[in-house]
Amino acid sequence: MIDADVRRRYEAIIAAVGERDDAVLDRFIAADVVDHNPVPGQPPGLLGFKYWAASAHEAFPDLAGTVEDAIVEGEKVAGRVTWRGTHRGLFVGIAATGRTVEFEAYHIVRFYAGRAVEWWGTADLIGALTGLGGRIVVP
Repeated sequence: MIDADVRRRYEAIIAAVGERDDAVLDRFIAADVVDHNPVPGQPPGLLGFKYWAASAHEAFPDLAGTVEDAIVEGEKVAGRVTWRGTHRGLFVGIAATGRTVEFEAYHIVRFYAGRAVEWWGTADLIGALTGLGGRIVVP
């Protein structure tokens, strides 16, 4: 795959999460994808990726991501995504506030034969919690 194709596939996955488009996820993510940073209770593989997306939409039904940066080398992409959504459901123990929140996430994704086969990701959950009015208490 050429770099532009890898980037396009990564951007399609991010858009599909926001649009809740499982057909795109099925097309661009391998059934046995390895998520190196799963959320609690997340099953393995593509099913687990969809589990994560569904749980994110329970908290933020209008969740949408914008790829701000993507650096591609071979079949790997490193990306910075800004996620935005309105807090309408439980999120890390915080009941719905109705607030709109914006936070960044960083991903490294390895593609093979046109599909994501490994996914590393981390999100600025402290930023998200602060945006919802949460407080961080350090002992």
